[in-house]
Amino acid sequence: MEDVALSLPRLYALRFGYSLLAIFLAIEAWPVVLNHESSWRGTESLFYCVLAAISLLSFVGLRHPVTMLPLLLFESAWKLIWLGAVALPAWLSDSMDDETWGYTVSCLLVVIFLVAVPWPYVYRQYVLTPGERWR
Repeated sequence: MEDVALSLPRLYALRFGYSLLAIFLAIEAWPVVLNHESSWRGTESLFYCVLAAISLLSFVGLRHPVTMLPLLLFESAWKLIWLGAVALPAWLSDSMDDETWGYTVSCLLVVIFLVAVPWPYVYRQYVLTPGERWR
């Protein structure tokens, strides 16, 4: 399958998405990861370590925006799932609290990624292109 190069504006849009992830997640996650209490365990520790890893990989995306597309797809997927499974039912049942509203606003920024991702390229690359062999 012929690989069509992405336009320079599309590459800039991808880099903008990666820069948002890299900077905001670095501000949010790294201080918590580096300065946590010694008894830090459980879901919160996992959550912040995953966010820190995404911030690091987003910096790689600034240099290799097309190669790192799966990172933006992952980020878009989990945010859309959370919005549909958590935020929407809470909103429909009029039970949105401040914490849920905060996460909802943050997750609604997924629109930026949905606009930046070159969907025809994603379709060609991940749906139409044959996968790697199994053995």
